[in-house]
Amino acid sequence: MSNFVTRTECERVVTDLLAMMSPLEKAGQLAVRSLPSADDRDALDSLHEDIAAGRVGAVRGIHDRAQAEQLQAIAQERSRLGIPLLFLTETGTGIETIMPAPLSMAASWDMDTIEVAERAVAQEARAHGINWALSPEVTLAENGSTGTSRDCGSEVHLAASVAAARIRGLQADGLRDHQGMLACLDLSDILTTACRRDPLDLLRIARAAIGSAGVGAIRLTRDGGPAREALERAFSFLRGPGGFDGILLSEWDKLERQAAPGENTGPIGVASPDAVADGVKAGRCSANLLDDTAARVLRAKFRLGLLSAAHLAGKPQLASALPTPVRNREIALNLAKRSAILLRNEPRLLPLGIDSGDLVIVGSAASDRRAPLAGRDGVAASVIDGFEQLGIPHRFTPGLALRENGAGTGRMIAADNMAIGMACEAAKRAGTVIFVVGSSEEGRIGEADEKLMSALFAANPNLVVVTLGEAPLDPLVNGRQLPCLLHAGALGTMSGHAVAELLTGEADPSGKLPLELPATPKGAGLPFGHGLTYADFALTDLSIEIGRERICAYADLRNTGEREGVETVQLYLRRISREGSEDASAVLLLVDFQRVRLRPGERETLIFELGRDELGQFAEDGSFHVEAAGFDLFLGLSRSRGMSDRFELTDECARAMAGTGMAAIQVQARLEA
Repeated sequence: MSNFVTRTECERVVTDLLAMMSPLEKAGQLAVRSLPSADDRDALDSLHEDIAAGRVGAVRGIHDRAQAEQLQAIAQERSRLGIPLLFLTETGTGIETIMPAPLSMAASWDMDTIEVAERAVAQEARAHGINWALSPEVTLAENGSTGTSRDCGSEVHLAASVAAARIRGLQADGLRDHQGMLACLDLSDILTTACRRDPLDLLRIARAAIGSAGVGAIRLTRDGGPAREALERAFSFLRGPGGFDGILLSEWDKLERQAAPGENTGPIGVASPDAVADGVKAGRCSANLLDDTAARVLRAKFRLGLLSAAHLAGKPQLASALPTPVRNREIALNLAKRSAILLRNEPRLLPLGIDSGDLVIVGSAASDRRAPLAGRDGVAASVIDGFEQLGIPHRFTPGLALRENGAGTGRMIAADNMAIGMACEAAKRAGTVIFVVGSSEEGRIGEADEKLMSALFAANPNLVVVTLGEAPLDPLVNGRQLPCLLHAGALGTMSGHAVAELLTGEADPSGKLPLELPATPKGAGLPFGHGLTYADFALTDLSIEIGRERICAYADLRNTGEREGVETVQLYLRRISREGSEDASAVLLLVDFQRVRLRPGERETLIFELGRDELGQFAEDGSFHVEAAGFDLFLGLSRSRGMSDRFELTDECARAMAGTGMAAIQVQARLEA
């Protein structure tokens, strides 16, 4: 969104408009209507009439610019105050070009590349007339679970970093022409039955979204009961002076409940602005709450350039920049290559080279152009497409019999034994076997694929396994760990090209696990943050320096290998009591990380600074405190591979840290500076 205007100018326009608006027009700013089908003339006429009457503030379901321009003209030219509309959609991982799914995106640990990818998503959305993205939706995997493609990992700091990068990408695309997008941080699924997390986890994610990304809208929860009450306490600062002044969708839900007690709120927006206006007149709905929520919408529209002085005299123009498919595919490929995780490579079968011999690719997933999309509509490049693009000679065999319904492999069928036998004969004659397999949402592979993998490994131990699907997995074969395992995940449109480049060494793997893979009877288990490269890195010489307002950790990272590569160095903390005891159930929590590229033989001294953000804690009322305590510090290449030390945060240092920065998350003044 635009930062080229001052807060004073914005508040003047919003205050003036609010003074002229009736309760119905204010409630209309909170009404979101879906665009009817083109052949439903009655519904379309009704929508046009409501827009002209000021009963609609946003429309969802826009498919192209022409529709958006037509409705925008009605709002600007026929409504009493000419307030433009917002056009919203769930951008997810892309519009035309599908980027990696959230869990795969988080595995890149590359915030700059994620931001660039979201700019491409915003560009494609704006070309369709969309100016409000209902993204990112943030969910957290439970500790010890395999996660799904919707998760952003299990660590709050990583999820917060990814969310902030996505928001910056979505909203920064229009800084030059005031035609950016409004992003919406959706945290509403974090406290659901399926994902029980502490409400304070949401505070850390929201702080990153507000403080470093300036998110335009936030949705906390759709549910009532204890979860909502806990969030009301923790996020009370959002409504106070100096707090968050963007759109709070939970406030829309509150007005809806006041207007129609006992009825469930819709997905987004008040169902009936007339009911809200009547509720204000009857005293059921808070007039102050209506004014505040309407002002937040007007403020967002101003920052998008829809209400700025340059547009007040005429119809607001939609962004005219057209997406460039080739460029956006390059962006998607760049992120996809960073999102795959090399889980094991011993003995070193990768990257493929002359010594790899003849290649045989096995598995129906290798030719699947939908598996990398994590359920999204569209077509992605398959692994076979990637090898053919690079001109790499290979043979392909599906390995299992074709299923009549075209579904996944699942259980064995009678014809599979013959197909497995043919694949094994091809494997015996090959130098290296590449087995591409998809996983279920629960992070498992089917019985038939397990038998095929076991047979291939027995036929040729030079087996490279590539896993597609929502969750990473580390399966055992005949009770043993696989020697070479690349988790590709759900990499989107350019998946096959990314996998082919990584396997052949055209690109170097650098992804890291965004969650822990727990050991199971059918899986070996791997720690959070694990991921190999084709280079060899050594982390040495950890030291800690304690200052008055900051703690610094130093270490040297060396590339001892023969290839250039990228390593992600991770910093973890665990709080201990002043007496030196520690909670046996406490785990090391990620607080910072750095991605470092080094040439062979190169060394770099890394510096990690720990301040109030890393060492402080939220209280249940949303306040933020820094207190004296002892800490275990762990610096490593995963949560289990690295160096540790212990330091003491003194009372004096804690007081100094508490006095720096902003109280709670009162960051809006900085955002508007």
